[in-house]
Amino acid sequence: MVLGVTLLWTSITFYGLVRHEPLTPWASVIGIAVFAGLFLAPRHLLIADAALLASLLAARFLFENTKPAFTGALVVLIAVMSLMFWVARSRARIGTQGIGGDTILVDLRDRLARMGELPALPAGWKAESAVASAYGDSFSGDFVVASMDPQSEKLEVALVDVSGKGTRAGTRSLLLSGGFGGLLSAVPAEEFLTAANSFLTRQGWHEGFATAVHVAVDLRTGEYSVGSAGHPPALHLRNCNGGWETVSTGGPPLGIVADFPYRRVSGVLDRGDALMLYTDGVIEAKETDLDDGIDRLLGEAERGRTCGFEGLAKNACATARAGMSDDRAAVVIWRE
Repeated sequence: MVLGVTLLWTSITFYGLVRHEPLTPWASVIGIAVFAGLFLAPRHLLIADAALLASLLAARFLFENTKPAFTGALVVLIAVMSLMFWVARSRARIGTQGIGGDTILVDLRDRLARMGELPALPAGWKAESAVASAYGDSFSGDFVVASMDPQSEKLEVALVDVSGKGTRAGTRSLLLSGGFGGLLSAVPAEEFLTAANSFLTRQGWHEGFATAVHVAVDLRTGEYSVGSAGHPPALHLRNCNGGWETVSTGGPPLGIVADFPYRRVSGVLDRGDALMLYTDGVIEAKETDLDDGIDRLLGEAERGRTCGFEGLAKNACATARAGMSDDRAAVVIWRE
């Protein structure tokens, strides 16, 4: 259908160039090339481009036209055709034609964002998350997945950092977020990282790995456990002494060592306490080590003790030392 419209449009333009050349500008063919590139598959686009180019050249020889307008239109037409064919090939690689590929990517991006939304918590508990991609790209290599069992009032949150950054890591984030989100409710908390490691190992990525931190909180008692796979340590603010301390756990990144038994560290969130998870983009910076980055983050987090923890996750991403050059994500869970 679209190919037929394109060929008909080309025929009408050719007629206008032959019979009414002063009223039909040579540049009018550019619009046809753009239309064809947006809506045709590559094989059909080649047919439309060949017909368009042949019509333009035929009209030129009929007129014996050597006007600069014709030469300019021909050069621009070839450039536009090449660009639109490259765009069409890129979209065809994901199995779509026309502008449908953009719609799919937007839908996938929105699904990833919805999966990172934290569930509503019972009275006395609050949580927030923030994700910022490198250079403002639509996709981030950092993502959050969370679930809560309303019967047991157990909250589970996993913060994952996929190797790479921005759009390059976006496709891997989409795959892993779906897989890890399913594992949250399918396996016990103490087995989550082991199962996630097995899932990632089965993908067979030659250079793909991910770091992750997983926390499970019993919202009735405040008891929690944290497991880490090559991830920066979680932070726990203890209201009783007014200080932050690291919750360190060990283990290699996901996808590196098969069947690794990740250990967990337990603790209790009392009233006024908070737990903070973050990715390395929040604390890393050139010419500084991670300890300096953690100390700086602790200084930012200390304000939450007096000003409240709302907005702390977003502020940690916004003020990261890495700036816009890396993906950043943070999660804060606190007990009022």
